[in-house]
Amino acid sequence: MNYQKLAIIGEVGAGKTQLVQTLSEISPIETEAKSSIDIGKEYTTVGIDYGRITLSDDMALGIYGVPGQERFSFLWEFVNQSLWGLLILIRYGETPDYANMDKLLTFFEPEKNETTCVIAITHCEDADKESLSALGQEIRIMLMQHNVVAPVINTDPRSRESA
Repeated sequence: MNYQKLAIIGEVGAGKTQLVQTLSEISPIETEAKSSIDIGKEYTTVGIDYGRITLSDDMALGIYGVPGQERFSFLWEFVNQSLWGLLILIRYGETPDYANMDKLLTFFEPEKNETTCVIAITHCEDADKESLSALGQEIRIMLMQHNVVAPVINTDPRSRESA
């Protein structure tokens, strides 16, 4: 069986653990712990969440949910080896974390590694079209600055159909 790796990475609260749970056909391995600082939620990912999807009779996709904070960059090294795809989650809100997205694009270098990259905006169920369009445009500008060609989509990590 051919095995590929997909990294799901993004800012705190973007939906990485939830997406691994939603997509995985096996019971996912989760690495959440009670947060010691106020990050807007009680638990946060402190390691690599893992799940798997069988894409065909001869191909499986390992799903690696990775914390997006720079203090976990030692995990990025592991996941970046032989990476097939990169999914960056951006949490919709008043102030998207562009600095974090910039760091992730700089580290993973999908354009140099020829890694398929997708940007997914989460928590946008109640957003108006104009705001989502403006956010998508800002993300595309950053992608151009990194010479990355990637679709920008909206997704709900709780929904298998959306994900």
